[in-house]
Amino acid sequence: MKDEIYKLKQKGIENFEFNENVTKVFPDMIRRSIPGYETIVAVSGLIAWNKIIKGTNCYDLGCSRGATTSSIVQSIGNRPCTIHAVDTSTSMVSMAQKEITDPRVRLRNKDINDIAITNASTVFLNFTLQFIDPEIRQQLLRKIYLGCRPGAILVLSEKVITGTEYENLHLQFKKQNGYSQLEISQKRDALENVMRIDEVETLETNLTKAGFTNIRIWFRCLNWVSILADK
Repeated sequence: MKDEIYKLKQKGIENFEFNENVTKVFPDMIRRSIPGYETIVAVSGLIAWNKIIKGTNCYDLGCSRGATTSSIVQSIGNRPCTIHAVDTSTSMVSMAQKEITDPRVRLRNKDINDIAITNASTVFLNFTLQFIDPEIRQQLLRKIYLGCRPGAILVLSEKVITGTEYENLHLQFKKQNGYSQLEISQKRDALENVMRIDEVETLETNLTKAGFTNIRIWFRCLNWVSILADK
């Protein structure tokens, strides 16, 4: 379904929510908004294939409709493990439940700050941390680190603060994908108090503080990055 949520001018812009309307159009919205999204999701599956150990847990935190989880399932074959896909959005989890039927997947409609992380060989935070209250991000990263097995990997994908060159190119990316200036402007206003991004150096520093090592950027396109971090 095509994303036309902000196509018409709105009198008052409400804060962005991952509600039923967003859930319906989410695949189109994210594809037209995030350069390299499909690559990040596909490679997340490859990383899972490389790192998931038999009998361990994999976490997809902020799973939305389950794109990363589906990529993981498709990549790891019949390897016995448990994949915990977690999201606070009831409509997102409900849609994911219709699309993902693998018995290894446990879809949970919960706040990722409230769940336990244990025996994890892989953890994915794909475009999730930027929606978490900045005051508790470090606590979350530390919890993930402590719940990881030695040799585990964290995949952290985020929008980051950059200079105007990349911001302008990202704006043009969205326009070339069919969004009008009105749609872009109204969605930006809706996200202003909801999505708070950091510089990539801040992400790297916070990962180090949490305990992770060998922190490296494996993907970057304009003002979007994906980072790998080891325990």
